Amino acid sequence: MTRKQKQILIILGVLDFIVIGALAAVVVRTITTIPVAPTVIVQTQVSRCIQTMMDTCNALPAPFSDTASVSWDTSQLYITLHAVYPTATPPPESAQLLWTALDETAAVLESGCYIPNTVTIALTAHGNAETVQYLAQLAGRDVSAWMVGTLSEESLAAQSHFRQTFVK
Repeated sequence: MTRKQKQILIILGVLDFIVIGALAAVVVRTITTIPVAPTVIVQTQVSRCIQTMMDTCNALPAPFSDTASVSWDTSQLYITLHAVYPTATPPPESAQLLWTALDETAAVLESGCYIPNTVTIALTAHGNAETVQYLAQLAGRDVSAWMVGTLSEESLAAQSHFRQTFVK
């Protein structure tokens, strides 16, 4: 091996140590850096609205159960409801419970709560032998127009997304 080749190998070896050292420093810094906590914005109005919605949903009459859950932020309101029937299968008119829930939702929204971009109501109707799951997803602007009377129930239903699933 010539002197020039030895010098090139030494230079490459030094460069390898520098690159490996730099990578190790980045890894160590990444591991030891304390992550910045995300900024949490607490809005008392949203909290009040969630509590009001929970209270309203849990106070719905039979066949609704008192196990409602509500998730609400600026982009989506998601309501989960359960209805229990003493029959083997929930009656076909159990889908109308979505309208009952929507009427109650409108009452809460009219109390000064923010109407998000999407309103989703998930209803599970339990029978003794069969369960039916309903999902209604509505645009917040459509719900708002329906609440003030510029959009009919038929138009609101036509513009919403609805899904029904049977579970045994």
